[in-house]
Amino acid sequence: MDESAAKKILAHARQRAASAVRYHATSLRIPFFEVDAGQAVYHGNYYHIFELGREDFLRKINFPYREFMNRQLHLTIIESRCRYRRPLHYDDEIEIHTAITSLGRRNVSFSQLIYKRAEAALKGEMKNPALELCTETQLSMVCIRFTGQPTLLPEDFIKALERKE
Repeated sequence: MDESAAKKILAHARQRAASAVRYHATSLRIPFFEVDAGQAVYHGNYYHIFELGREDFLRKINFPYREFMNRQLHLTIIESRCRYRRPLHYDDEIEIHTAITSLGRRNVSFSQLIYKRAEAALKGEMKNPALELCTETQLSMVCIRFTGQPTLLPEDFIKALERKE
């Protein structure tokens, strides 16, 4: 995929996220175990961070991931796109912005953006803490049974997404 196509996909994902059913921000600090020998978050470990954001999002809508598991269901990733803009390091203060960008009978798509506090904000040089976009991902997931068969998303999950805060 060329760079202009990737930019169009990301712009479209941002637009969909802006009109998403739900949006949620999760704050945390990068733990030491996520960084590599270069002292930055290892590229594969970003998916751990994204998962923390999605789990927090699901708790916020009162449909924790445990609810899927109790029903012997799982959301499995069928497509993933990730763009790494700026590195994250141990102890960085970050926000994970999570939104649903599309919802089908069996599928759900998430847009997630990881921001960190701008250096000037951390040094006290800014009154309002500015955020720098570091990483973006779009994930398409399908609901499957523990047996591996695709199935419908739970109706109460869909209703939880549609409820206004």
